Amino acid sequence: MGLNLRHHIVSAYDRELTKLRGLVLDMGERVIDQTQTAVSALLNGNVNTARTVLEREPRIDDLNIEADEEIFSLIARRQPTAIDLRLVLALSKIVNELERGGDKAERIARAVIRLLDAGGLPIAPPILDSLRQLDSIACCMLERSLDATAAADIDRAVTIFESETQLYQLTATLRTQLLAPDTGLTPAQFAELISISFGLERIGNHGANIAEQVIYIVRGDDIRYRNRELLIDALRHSTGSRSEDAQPLSPC
Repeated sequence: MGLNLRHHIVSAYDRELTKLRGLVLDMGERVIDQTQTAVSALLNGNVNTARTVLEREPRIDDLNIEADEEIFSLIARRQPTAIDLRLVLALSKIVNELERGGDKAERIARAVIRLLDAGGLPIAPPILDSLRQLDSIACCMLERSLDATAAADIDRAVTIFESETQLYQLTATLRTQLLAPDTGLTPAQFAELISISFGLERIGNHGANIAEQVIYIVRGDDIRYRNRELLIDALRHSTGSRSEDAQPLSPC
């Protein structure tokens, strides 16, 4: 009877952890979709598409609340072991990163709506192309961080750190384009596009922050303030970070 009860308790605990992971991944996928939808609205000049982002934002808030409640319940009722507590605390931080990412996607959508409603000269194709590239890498970093979370995969996390340089380079390129004297942008257009560029950069940053939590889950190391180049090298050469037969993943 005692063993059966213990098995029941452990199984229930595992189900709750699985539910929490599912909430986190669902939340993350929605943030990615919101970001891509907002940028697509700008690229295609469709203000109604941007408005759908605002309509769907409350669902991310609901998932955030549900995940927080699940975390509090797990800690209060299950009293997890040190290793499991590490996982739960890391997932709590990941939820926070995703909530902030959702806020960025909403702000991008609002900026797109203001841009499209105001009219003005069309945005130059090179600027739109840079926005498309920045959106692509930011969402790739966030998506890969979710994959790394789901698989507790250090190698995937490392590729996110390796992608940060390109994220910053693309952001710098876009801002240089926006500052050029011949863009024809109005001050309002310039301000909104700068805001969008900051939002996309921060979404990529949230992906990198989630990758840091993956390292914490797997190794128990808090790497938030470690030098990135030294960290990447150490993780690449650490035992067990990738099997010898596995093909290395490329950065985003």
